Amino acid sequence: MKNESHAELTRALWPDAKQAPVKLLECRHCGRRNRVQVARAILEPHHCECGACGEALFLAPGEPLTGIASNAYEHPLDRTTLAALKGIPGFPALIRWLMTQLGERSLRLLNLSSAVLCGDDQFPELVALLERSRQSLDLSQRPTLFLSESPHINAATHGSEEPSVMVYAGLLDQLDDTEVVSVMGHELGHMHAEHGLYRQVALVMASGTHLLGTVGQVLSFPLQKALYKWMRCSELTADRAGLLACRDLGASLHVLMKLAGGNRPGTARRTRMQLAPFIQQARTLAKMEEDNWFDGLLATLMTMDSSHPFVAWRVMHLLEWVEHGNYLEILAGHYERAKRPAAA
Repeated sequence: MKNESHAELTRALWPDAKQAPVKLLECRHCGRRNRVQVARAILEPHHCECGACGEALFLAPGEPLTGIASNAYEHPLDRTTLAALKGIPGFPALIRWLMTQLGERSLRLLNLSSAVLCGDDQFPELVALLERSRQSLDLSQRPTLFLSESPHINAATHGSEEPSVMVYAGLLDQLDDTEVVSVMGHELGHMHAEHGLYRQVALVMASGTHLLGTVGQVLSFPLQKALYKWMRCSELTADRAGLLACRDLGASLHVLMKLAGGNRPGTARRTRMQLAPFIQQARTLAKMEEDNWFDGLLATLMTMDSSHPFVAWRVMHLLEWVEHGNYLEILAGHYERAKRPAAA
């Protein structure tokens, strides 16, 4: 973490040291349960050893999460909103029709026509960062990587049968390698959780509603809103994948902060972006929505037509998972494995 020392990040996350959470984690080697300070486990996992056998409690940096299932880190809101989406009458038929008509061919043609295809002889350093993320998440599928000229900090995943990742050049201007690995992991999380198909449908519907006429637009309105709601929730799952790929909470939080405020030369020349006030900003938002239902309603209304949730909301959910979810359990080797296909 080049921006903050461990001590600075600890103070940013837990200003009152007494409020820093503690977890009981089982050693994957001997089964002994160990009481672990979450702050130390997150920032100095290599120093956390089992009190009984002396073995490392956590996987080494870059060590693959062998066979991990996307369900292991799927956000509950992602799961419930997608289930609600699938329950809408006619939705499965719409999926089949759109894929029959469009498939993934048009997206691949668009990428090949307007972006640079990356490989061993074209931006190999960027390919290496994608591979680093893929290996951390132990994913067998290798997406095609494209680089697109844009000043924005952004990346996107397209397709499901032949997935591809599009990275915007502005992202490389403002993020360091570990932060890029987090972004790559985020996109691979979409691929791993099989978000591509439904996100593709949402984008097609968003861009093509003018072809449906007034009646068609009215009838498709509830489906569009349901799709957008799920897309916002799916980002929370992908954020978790990004953190699992880079295993550096500071890097993942810096990515989100830079998405919100940028890190352009003019900004960097005048000041250094600080995580502590940004984290406090996210916690303030959480308290506002908790204390006043109307604030939560306003936030929902303001993002109704957006495919991404507010950045501070994403920070809040990521910290909640790290502090009280199964993030550390996953790094300790305790997670749901993907089911292997039965042998023929």
